[in-house]
Amino acid sequence: MDAAQLQCEQDKTSYREGLKGSVVISLLQARLKMAYEAKTLGFECPSWDVKAWEAKLRDLGGSPVEYPAKLAGEEPSKAAEEAADAEKNPGGDAGAGADGVVVEEGAAP
Repeated sequence: MDAAQLQCEQDKTSYREGLKGSVVISLLQARLKMAYEAKTLGFECPSWDVKAWEAKLRDLGGSPVEYPAKLAGEEPSKAAEEAADAEKNPGGDAGAGADGVVVEEGAAP
């Protein structure tokens, strides 16, 4: 019976370690995607150690994250549009429509 319990504990430990590795890989991929997209939009954060994240991802055997190539006809994201609108109209109300009325989702017109 002791051998069966020992094997069960080893299996649990192996499963947990494999799960931790998968979670770390997913987290690194998400961080890299975020960093690449931010860089595409012109934002860079010096505290993000992208090279270290890439190296750790390779060490763990995760699939690399592709750097997004911005296409000529690609429309900017909603966040980029809102940031551009805020720069154009610094005194304006964020979320305001063309007539200056705040537009709320789900509200009846």
